[in-house]
Amino acid sequence: MGKVKDDATETRASKPSEKSARRSGKNQFFATLLSSGLYKPMQGWHARLWTGIAMAAVLLIGVTRLFATLDGTEIYVQFGICGVLAAAFAWLSFRMIHYPPFADFLIATQAEMNKVSWISRNDLKRATGVVLVTVLVISFYLFAIDNVWMVLLNQIGVLDVSAGTGQAIGSAG
Repeated sequence: MGKVKDDATETRASKPSEKSARRSGKNQFFATLLSSGLYKPMQGWHARLWTGIAMAAVLLIGVTRLFATLDGTEIYVQFGICGVLAAAFAWLSFRMIHYPPFADFLIATQAEMNKVSWISRNDLKRATGVVLVTVLVISFYLFAIDNVWMVLLNQIGVLDVSAGTGQAIGSAG
């Protein structure tokens, strides 16, 4: 059995203050940003991979939009600015998935996803079919009810559908 730490024996002065904890967190982020080491590289690999792909997609969209915005400037300026920003943000994205608190979160996320019991492909097809049929039945039902109300309101003179606009009498248009 492991040892249990008794909280009563700790003194108040030995606990770090909230302010110093935030400061050390910022320092840890900048130290991680400038390092090239990998934090727990083989754990949470799929979660990190897909998070990195999502970050790269956002980066690609942003750089593409910036490149289009810089249209009219020299082409080497467009490529230079976009290239430098893409490289900087790519490095930041790479470092983010190796930042210890974020990497631990991704590792824990993948561990929880591995605990999920996923349904079989046949059950998924059946459930999808039920949803699609239900949506179609409800759509036809609402279409029929809408047409019944349209005819009824047209008969009593509240709705004028002869013009094909479907607007109420007295409304502008």
